[in-house]
Amino acid sequence: MDEVRKKLQQVKSVMRIFVIVTAVFLFAYIGIAPAVSNSAVATVLNYTCDILVIISLVLVLYFYSKYSKVELFLNDVWHEINDFGYYLTARNENEVDSYFEAVSEDLIKNGFGFERNLELSELPFDARALKSKEFMYLVCIDELEKSDVVAYLDSAIYDVTVGNLRRKGNCVVAFICSSVEEDALSLSKAVTAMGRKNQLKFTVAIVDVTKGRVYFQGLYPTKCQQMTANYILNCEVPINDEYIGLEKLKFQYELEEKMKSFNINDLKNGTFSVH
Repeated sequence: MDEVRKKLQQVKSVMRIFVIVTAVFLFAYIGIAPAVSNSAVATVLNYTCDILVIISLVLVLYFYSKYSKVELFLNDVWHEINDFGYYLTARNENEVDSYFEAVSEDLIKNGFGFERNLELSELPFDARALKSKEFMYLVCIDELEKSDVVAYLDSAIYDVTVGNLRRKGNCVVAFICSSVEEDALSLSKAVTAMGRKNQLKFTVAIVDVTKGRVYFQGLYPTKCQQMTANYILNCEVPINDEYIGLEKLKFQYELEEKMKSFNINDLKNGTFSVH
């Protein structure tokens, strides 16, 4: 994976350099064009500008049509692998119900439209909070499994995209539980991005109230990271060191090992999956 990311960065750097050179040449040509009296020189400069612009457009279109999705995918996986294993909550509540109420109060105080006890796609949600382009779904559950995360995340995606007709925004699906199965943690760092420019993003936050830990992707500053830190952990961003658990999770090591066999063709063919 690191080698592929490195090659993509090199290709992207070459593309950017060529675009910059083209832009500089165009500005220089515009400046000297009135002073060029020799028709032959003017013709050469004109053709040179046309060629540089065409090559730049081809490079940009080629890179973003062929590699932009791959680049985003690799960046997301890199953050999953290199993120801290978990974060420590700043809240004092150590029961599922009391933790849920504390989070709910903060969401309401901060202007979120708040609804309790919803049934979405035949699944019970304890709450849904909405403010502008920010969504947060709260699910209270005793023991969290991977299948629960997948089902509730799919339901939230359907509710945002179909029920609320949103194409841009940020959504956090937060699970407040007493215990968490190991396989459920493998989805705690994942980001589901939708739309042509990935303008709609969904993340998961898992709160283990017994251990006082919150599992989510907190390494990279995003709106979802901020929402999770502010309302689930009850702390500010950037997240203070006292709330960071340095220990990595088992699935992060397994994912790092799996990505060693990654290649672009498998991803494009749909034969390579992360989780």
